[in-house]
Amino acid sequence: MTFLRLGLWLLRRERASGELRVLLLALVIGVGSVATTGFLGDRLKRAMGEQGASFLGADLLVTSPRPITSWPDLPQRKPGRPLATSNALEFSSMLSRDDAFQLATLRAVDAAYPLRGSVRIAPRPFAPSTPRPAMPPPGAIYVAPDLLPLLSARVGDRVQIGEADFTIAGVVAEEPGQLGGVFGLAPRVFIRADEVEKTRVLQPGSRVTFLYQFAGEPEQIKAFGAALKPALDSTQRLIGSREGVETLRGAFANADHYIQLTALISLLLSVAAIAIAAHRHALRHYDQAALLRCFGATTAQLRTLYAVQLLTLGLLGSLLGVAIGAMMQQVLAVLVVPDAATRLPALGLAPVGVAVLSGLLALSGASLPALMRLIRVAPLRVLRRDLPPLPVGAWISAALSGSALLLLIAWYAGDAKLVGIFVGALAGLIAVLALLARLALFAGRGVQRMANGPVRFGLAQLLRHRFDSTLQLGAFTLALFLVALLALVRSDLITGWRQQLPPQAPNFFLVNIAPYQQEAVAAYLSQHHLKASALYPMVRGRLTTRNGAPIASTLPEEARDSNSLRRELNLTWTDILPANNTVLAGRWHGGRNVAEISVESGMAERLHLAIGDELGFQVGDQMIAARITSIRSVKWDSMQPNFFVIFAPGQLDALPASSIASVYVPPSATGVLPGFVKTFPGVTVLALDKLIANIEAVFDQIIGAIQLLLGFLLAAGMAVVIATLLASLDARQQEAVLLRTLGAQRAYLAKGLWSEFLALGGLAGLLASACAEIAMALIGDRLFELPIRLHPWLWIVLPLAGALLVGLSGWLTTRQITRVPPMQSIRELG
Repeated sequence: MTFLRLGLWLLRRERASGELRVLLLALVIGVGSVATTGFLGDRLKRAMGEQGASFLGADLLVTSPRPITSWPDLPQRKPGRPLATSNALEFSSMLSRDDAFQLATLRAVDAAYPLRGSVRIAPRPFAPSTPRPAMPPPGAIYVAPDLLPLLSARVGDRVQIGEADFTIAGVVAEEPGQLGGVFGLAPRVFIRADEVEKTRVLQPGSRVTFLYQFAGEPEQIKAFGAALKPALDSTQRLIGSREGVETLRGAFANADHYIQLTALISLLLSVAAIAIAAHRHALRHYDQAALLRCFGATTAQLRTLYAVQLLTLGLLGSLLGVAIGAMMQQVLAVLVVPDAATRLPALGLAPVGVAVLSGLLALSGASLPALMRLIRVAPLRVLRRDLPPLPVGAWISAALSGSALLLLIAWYAGDAKLVGIFVGALAGLIAVLALLARLALFAGRGVQRMANGPVRFGLAQLLRHRFDSTLQLGAFTLALFLVALLALVRSDLITGWRQQLPPQAPNFFLVNIAPYQQEAVAAYLSQHHLKASALYPMVRGRLTTRNGAPIASTLPEEARDSNSLRRELNLTWTDILPANNTVLAGRWHGGRNVAEISVESGMAERLHLAIGDELGFQVGDQMIAARITSIRSVKWDSMQPNFFVIFAPGQLDALPASSIASVYVPPSATGVLPGFVKTFPGVTVLALDKLIANIEAVFDQIIGAIQLLLGFLLAAGMAVVIATLLASLDARQQEAVLLRTLGAQRAYLAKGLWSEFLALGGLAGLLASACAEIAMALIGDRLFELPIRLHPWLWIVLPLAGALLVGLSGWLTTRQITRVPPMQSIRELG
């Protein structure tokens, strides 16, 4: 108990010492980055689900061709509050007005629809819209804007559905739950579910899709979906909210990788700062430990004394880091999803435990070598300055702690590949850095000979202490390299996201263009200076066979539930590879009139398809077979017409088909659209501008979060720089005392220190630039799918930033030794 109190008393007495402050700061930064990532990781996944739910209309959607009467027990969100549900019907029916008839897709909804997101209704096509309940007033319907010209109708007119008349009360401008995507062929109509019966449209044998929506807490939805899925048959679909955000999936995945990488690098930099600060802390306490040994302290008692200090620092730094992480994640959550942050679950205990454990493992792994040498110091240390050799057990303990830390981070991040690749590359890089640092110092001899005065003195200091200079240069280079690497990833990620949605990304789809209308549509768009994509013919077909056998029989059990087998696919044919497609395997069919197809890589992976497989498609009453000759990647977020399957010309040409195109309509030209609809009433115009605005908003929010996270990394890098400078402070103070005693002026010493630190920082910046370019080429391609590019500005900015950062930090850290009189410094050094 005496040594416990002594350890705490000594820690309190030394709380103002520089190395303890740096050690605590580094620990807070490392734990804070891990805590922020842990807290935010769960919230980002929930945020993606929130965005998907708003597109889908619910957290979970079940579709069935017949009513489902038996459900698993619905979980309770809170005592007495069941899981929120909504039921809807979807079917096709004719709408008529006077002599005009049009087939439409009717969705009969209840008062709760939709459970997530909102339906926006406008008074007329392309007019401003407002959120309203999806269920219309009694005797009224809401219609898609493209239905009005087909019936020569306006809002307020009456139309007939079956045996009942309804008033058109508004135009649907935006809605969730579009299962058919942008290629739905019939205009949408919203009708009250309690008014379907009076239409007498639905008769025995009518084709109806029953829609069951569910919303609740993530754990309840997950448990309910897991219980429900085995009870569904092949005609029923279970759709989760994440299927509603395929356009955002790549951005969220890359953001998740970036956040994990930021936390990992911040933690590793913090470990480096802790190791350097712990080493200096031990050096300053060898005399104290030797004196205690002279007074009879045993190795076990010294171990208790310094372990108490270490554990107290670890717990204090970890708790402060967790508190900062909790505040940071709240800020980041608001940046990423402002309207979802208030609905996210409370902070869990798992991230807290992982963050605290990470801090303790980092502190123990970085401090154990110095601590184990400290407790073994001999009493003769008070007379002699030699130190005991570092025991092998110290290195083993440090290695075990480091390995446990990396395993913990890999397990919690759920991405062992990311951690393994980065740590392996970093280990190799440290060895290369040590070699480059020695070579750079060797090359500095020539520069030192050409310099004069304080500059020559500063460079001579670097060359005189080669080992210490190599360590300092390596530490500075490592810190600058890791900060630069994350800055490059951030810059290229943002550039990539911006390129996904360029300023003139298509914001409207034109669907159902008849063959005889193609030239007239193209002429109309050209006349009004609207930029459109190529026209793609399109037919719908169902994938049925693979190499002559039913495709379901060729797949493992888990792959038979693929959505590609449950619905008709949009099929097209062209001899030109679309701009947003890249052939990954095989060869593009080109203009050959042969039975060949190209398949999207995701579909090929899900259905275990390979080059040479023959696929059979049921198109109407015809069976068409073709062989896979290429597998390609598709940029689904390009807002261009994209297809899972593309045929070679000559296979589908004889089938009745309509065409699809995308077009960019600037805000100043939206007045052209009503005229287009009147001129081509059979063409469906689908607006994507609201979706694009939502996607751009999400990108801006993720970018803001990434910029805020970069602050952790900068703080960790500064901790390494300050710890490295403090580690050499005693030696510099001794040299300054000797030089001042021999007559050196304060200004001369100050200029020499500035020269030394500026040279170290500039050289570290050059080495870091080379390492960052190489690492960016590897990590960017493997983890973030970013194109390889050079960054010439880095070779200018990083050396200048390194010289300024290290120079200023070095001067602020060591300026006191040039101002203190020699006698006072001698007394302080003992």
